[in-house]
Amino acid sequence: WLKSILDYAFSHNCQQLTVTCVFPGKLYFPLYLFRSQSLKYLRLTGSVCNFPNAYSMVLASTWELPALTTLHLDYVTFFDNRHAKGIDHFSKCTNLKNLTISHFTMWKLHSGCSHFTVCNPRLCNLTLEYGDCTLDVIQVVAPQLENLTIRDMNSKHLITAPNLTSLLFDCSHLLQFSTDLCSLEKADICISSTDMWNGQTIAALLQRLCNVKFLTLNLELIKPLSSYLNRIALQPSPFANLKSLKIYPVYVHLDDEAHKRVNMSTKVKKYLLDGSPGANFTRISYKEIKEKQRKAQAIENAAAAQNLMENFQVMLEKEKANIGTHIHIDQPMEADAQDQGNAPLEKVQLQFDRKMAQMKSYWEDVRVQIDRGRTKTCDIISQLRDIEVLLLKDLPTSKRDELQACFFSLCAEADTVVKKILHHMKTPQIHFSHCFNELATTSLQSN
Repeated sequence: WLKSILDYAFSHNCQQLTVTCVFPGKLYFPLYLFRSQSLKYLRLTGSVCNFPNAYSMVLASTWELPALTTLHLDYVTFFDNRHAKGIDHFSKCTNLKNLTISHFTMWKLHSGCSHFTVCNPRLCNLTLEYGDCTLDVIQVVAPQLENLTIRDMNSKHLITAPNLTSLLFDCSHLLQFSTDLCSLEKADICISSTDMWNGQTIAALLQRLCNVKFLTLNLELIKPLSSYLNRIALQPSPFANLKSLKIYPVYVHLDDEAHKRVNMSTKVKKYLLDGSPGANFTRISYKEIKEKQRKAQAIENAAAAQNLMENFQVMLEKEKANIGTHIHIDQPMEADAQDQGNAPLEKVQLQFDRKMAQMKSYWEDVRVQIDRGRTKTCDIISQLRDIEVLLLKDLPTSKRDELQACFFSLCAEADTVVKKILHHMKTPQIHFSHCFNELATTSLQSN
């Protein structure tokens, strides 16, 4: 079915194609499925697979899409059967300019290191994020690459991109450039865990970024750099064109963990700034980060509360529409005219049995209504509590009054709905009383 869909699309010179797969098993996309002279935009989105460390879309072989300019891959598995020679899917996409690969893994048949290569002569924008531990080495060879984003990758990165102008690196694994980046304008480096780094490798990376103008570093990488600089002779600053340097902490410790905080020594500051005395230096404090996180959390709390209240309102409206529709109780049967007056004993017994059957049916209806009413009432109370928990947390001042007013209104509406539920639970009880009265009447008639 997949081949027929793709054949149809490509036979009609399709230029944009988006494929989303929710298949729980592995679905292979071999070479012959992706040969198109017209396709310019392609997005493939897989899903989490039942197999460990795998996503449902398995991409094998090099694609031949000469017109393709934008490719976005999400939740995919790359198949490597080339015996540790590495794989490269994109070298024949000769016009590819924008490539994003997010949430991906490698499935290999050999025991060697897995090499994943992005080699393309015209690639301008590349984003690699959330690659898992099956990727040992990622190599990028892109002479025209301008913007590179690497985030949460579990692999070593070897980059050849001499024309790079913007770099965002948020990862704890090694990053190496084969050449200096002469055109680099902006770099944001966040190495939150330095287990794989030391002061020397950090200094070597900064040397490659020597032409950067706007540099952002996280404070945690300063500690190993400081230790390294303290062991060697004073080194000249690698940065001659720096206009702005920003240092910020990633981790904000509790007040009783102040001893874990990283301090920036004068020696490190001189190393970073002496080559560019006119650069603007910004040091973001732990307090500022904590306040920023607090505000972000407050906004998140407000959004979550708003979402819960909207869903709760929809649920109440549905419940109001459904109240009464769940009660299907037959009206008590009036005694037939032929049964009025003094009736034979067998007919009296028949009426008695019929009334007892009705009462058993009513009792079952009562049980169902009670169970349903209890479940729905507990659900209403639970949802109100969830909303209340969020409203008791930190909220933006501009949103607090509005959210609380909405919550009070929902509480009043919920109270009305619960009262209606309780009222309709009484309906079968009324029929019980009617049945008892009829039984008494029947008994009198028999006498």
